[in-house]
Amino acid sequence: MAALPALPELPSAIADLLDILPDAVVAVDACGRIAYVNPAIRNLLGYLRDELIGQPLSALVPPGGARAPRGTGRRLPAVGRADDDGLAAGAARRASQRSTGAGIDLAVQPALGRGDVVSVAVVHDISLLHTHLDRATLQAQTDALTGLGNRLMLSRQMQANLENGRPFSLLLMDLTGFKALNDRYGHAAGDEALRVVGQRLLSVVRESDVAARLGGDEFVLLLDGLSGLDALEDRALGVAESLARPLRLDGVTVVLGVNIGGAAYPTHGDTESAMLGAADRAMYAAKRAGEPYRSAV
Repeated sequence: MAALPALPELPSAIADLLDILPDAVVAVDACGRIAYVNPAIRNLLGYLRDELIGQPLSALVPPGGARAPRGTGRRLPAVGRADDDGLAAGAARRASQRSTGAGIDLAVQPALGRGDVVSVAVVHDISLLHTHLDRATLQAQTDALTGLGNRLMLSRQMQANLENGRPFSLLLMDLTGFKALNDRYGHAAGDEALRVVGQRLLSVVRESDVAARLGGDEFVLLLDGLSGLDALEDRALGVAESLARPLRLDGVTVVLGVNIGGAAYPTHGDTESAMLGAADRAMYAAKRAGEPYRSAV
């Protein structure tokens, strides 16, 4: 590789500013090789400056998460082509993961007519943005009172199972005695009862299942991978037994019951609405019969 021409020395004030910037600044010469990089590159991507000098700009984001240059052993994600045109001036590329585990944003701008530097890239840490987006996404799918999933979370998991053809079952349930509890002890006691119900439901599901509150005193479990009707009934009766245990609410002991309707995919439906409808009809059949559980027919 031919020796790189030395860049003019930066004024000390500018050099000091670049040294303290949290964003990485990368200068690229007419040959498409990195001629300058400030210290922030190490915090953002894990590279030493000397590792990058003379490398193509595409070395920052090689294809397929290929091994980073000069034997660093780190891996970076692919965000497009790795040739010199792959990060053309003015283009922006997004990387979902940097070598130290956080998100980065790489923006390249032309610097034509500025001596040996023809483009400047700025690498910005967007991991906090990803964190906020993840948190917002979770909040949008979570019931604020109980911490369970909500209708959106349930819908997304059902759609995922339906698209993949993966078996699952629903247990749709409605509490009995909840209205009387609310009327007698007030909404604060009712809210606490719903939170306890949520905790008990979480205790009987697996990590791959979904426990959700649809509203009021109506809850649903999505049991991933379960489609056998006998196994579904066993799970439903176990849930009913758990929810029937006495509740202690502000020094008062109360007992709630539950009516549960079960539906299995694909036996009782092959769409989201069909599955929910089948479970709902079964739940009301259990309610009319005064039984804890009925399966869809």
